[in-house]
Amino acid sequence: MQYSPKAIANALRDAVVATLMVSVLGYASYLLLEPIASFGQTAYDQFVVEQVIGSEISFLTAASDIALTTIGGITGGSSEGYTGVRVYTNDAAGFTMTITASNSPAMQGIAQGGTIADYTPSTANVPDYTFASTTSGGQAEFGYSVSASTTNHLAQKFLDNGSNACNSPGGSDTNGKTSCWYNLSTTATSTIVTTSETAASGASSTLYFRVHVPPNPSPALPEDTYRATSTLTATAN
Repeated sequence: MQYSPKAIANALRDAVVATLMVSVLGYASYLLLEPIASFGQTAYDQFVVEQVIGSEISFLTAASDIALTTIGGITGGSSEGYTGVRVYTNDAAGFTMTITASNSPAMQGIAQGGTIADYTPSTANVPDYTFASTTSGGQAEFGYSVSASTTNHLAQKFLDNGSNACNSPGGSDTNGKTSCWYNLSTTATSTIVTTSETAASGASSTLYFRVHVPPNPSPALPEDTYRATSTLTATAN
């Protein structure tokens, strides 16, 4: 079957028109659908919830009052007592505990106005490795020492070299209560120094106190009850 040139031209024209219509319809559909596609894209918005946990410190075990045994005011003698404390802190830098006497001398007679002298170390500002008891005719003295369940918690002043001296950097707590005796003061003295938070059970330490009265003390001690009031202060570093 043969087609005339005119029929062939018409067929070609119709094919071109159909192609153009398909292209136009396809483009129009894209324009209509493209905004819908953009609405379907994923968007992200990242944010942070922040909570600050503050530093706190407390005494899990507070110091107890101490009643020393009676000492004769003429014949003399010695008496010792102790109290323990535990401090808990979550502070990352640890804490420092100091002791401060309310009076100078620390040990004051309640009724008669007498005093018991503060212990006198052989070297100023450095505890004595052993308590140097005064001899007959000397003055009565009152001193203290500190021990810790963890040796490196002790302030350097109360660390010893293991034989005869205190205030030893990197030293030890060789004899606990029997080493590094010092005088109470109205100026705060560091006893415990830590460098990190403690365990939940806290950092434990013990303070030991001693009164020594030599025979026939000078100055004489009136009969009385003598009392030393002290304050422990634990401060986060």
